[in-house]
Amino acid sequence: MSYVVPGLEYDLKMVGSDVDKGEYISVSILNAVFWALAIFVLLFILSYARGNITSEQISTAFSSLGKMRDFITEIKWLFFSALLVFFVFLSFFMYYPRVLARKIVEDVDRDLVYALKDLLLQISSGVPLFDAMVNISKAGYGTISKEFRRTVQDINAGEMQEIALEKMALRTESEFLRRTIRQMLTAFRSGASLQAALKSVIKNLQQYQYSQIKSYTYELNLWVLLFIIISVAVPSLGITLLVVLSTFGGISVNEGFIIGLVGFCIFCQVALIEFIKSRRPVAHT
Repeated sequence: MSYVVPGLEYDLKMVGSDVDKGEYISVSILNAVFWALAIFVLLFILSYARGNITSEQISTAFSSLGKMRDFITEIKWLFFSALLVFFVFLSFFMYYPRVLARKIVEDVDRDLVYALKDLLLQISSGVPLFDAMVNISKAGYGTISKEFRRTVQDINAGEMQEIALEKMALRTESEFLRRTIRQMLTAFRSGASLQAALKSVIKNLQQYQYSQIKSYTYELNLWVLLFIIISVAVPSLGITLLVVLSTFGGISVNEGFIIGLVGFCIFCQVALIEFIKSRRPVAHT
């Protein structure tokens, strides 16, 4: 399983988990088996309550091996359902750390510009860089404050300031934060002005954010058009067209078909809304 999800160990480190990769995979498999068994039992009980499975079938299934094989063949759809649930939950557990890691990156990118402006203001006022990082770690900048807090702890533990910043750049997946730290380290080593480096980083981040918003605006027009087609055109004009075509062919448009089509359209609308939400760029000011 570790070869199927090669970045799992790195994602676990990103979310701050102390669980080993092998241990996490084992627990995920056990949880997936538990949910598969729960769904199997639930479907079995519902089938028994509806009469699809009778008490006679259950009692005679244990009388001989042949009847047991026939009984298993009759309820094989239950096994397929449980197997599908197993793979769905296992995939969810395997990729959940990556989702959390991306969430952390989004939190960092959202608050990074505000934290950098605060850092620039303090350095411009004559505050030393270490004290400024301590203040950022105590401020309410979410995940970015936690990252600076870990860096401050490393410095207090005896590490050099540059090495602690390099460690923060290595453990983060935010390209914006990495770029910021590289600019700061370059200013340290070359003797350049740290204020100028921070101003350049903030300006570049804001320009990149503005370009993201602009491209997202153009992209949003297409998704809005697709949403209107799914939510308005397909349920109304689509059903009308199918009713007209059913008079010429063998297509039967009944109540179940209409309910299924409307349900499918609702599912597509929700999926499209979530997709548009995931494509929305992180806002900076």
